[in-house]
Amino acid sequence: MPADLRCATALVATAAVALALGGATARTATTADDPCRAQAGGAKPVHLTASDGARIYGLELGSGTTGVVLAHQYMSDHCEWMDFAKELRAAGVRSIAIDFRGDGASTVGRGSGVRLDRDIAAAAAKLRADGSKRVYLVGASMGGTAVLMAGRWIRPAVAGVVSLSGPAEFRGLDALAAVKKSRVPERFLAGRLDTGFAEDAHRLMKAAVAKDKAVALYPGALHGSSLLADRKAHALVLRFVMRG
Repeated sequence: MPADLRCATALVATAAVALALGGATARTATTADDPCRAQAGGAKPVHLTASDGARIYGLELGSGTTGVVLAHQYMSDHCEWMDFAKELRAAGVRSIAIDFRGDGASTVGRGSGVRLDRDIAAAAAKLRADGSKRVYLVGASMGGTAVLMAGRWIRPAVAGVVSLSGPAEFRGLDALAAVKKSRVPERFLAGRLDTGFAEDAHRLMKAAVAKDKAVALYPGALHGSSLLADRKAHALVLRFVMRG
């Protein structure tokens, strides 16, 4: 099954889990009236330009010398991350949750429709400009693929990358090729019953050349950011992005 169809199928299950847990599903935002800005309480809208001209919107929360870029899954937007971003803020960690080009309030502009990794790089640069000395990348599903790609080439190098159910390839993004060259610490998480994505987590782990790498599989079919509903997965991600 193509990665985009797998992501769409998984997204339906993810939305059902979010509703069952009482959480909000992602909503498309506009820069003028972002429905998730109020939810985040004190979040700062950011307007970024990727290296190829794409215009990227996001919300920045928190402060501190550690920063995290939060990259959403297929057919979603930055709203997906608001609960986790607030938790990071409470822990003294700065974050930027972005809308990928073509999603939410971000536009492709003159840029390439497939280079989502450049959107992540723009957010990482913003975090550094605002005072974050260590930057981590966390991505869900297609966002996981994108952060693995971005982690290979962003300079200064990021402190680590977390892929939550990221497929090995997605619409021209090749995470499998990226991990064969990336030296930054990497974590690959997936649900054991999340068909295809658990297999990809193992493939990526096996191919990765980073010395600091690990794969973690969890019960059930939780997908993408919904993996954070698993207590152990949630704890792993927090520990990883808050380590010195």
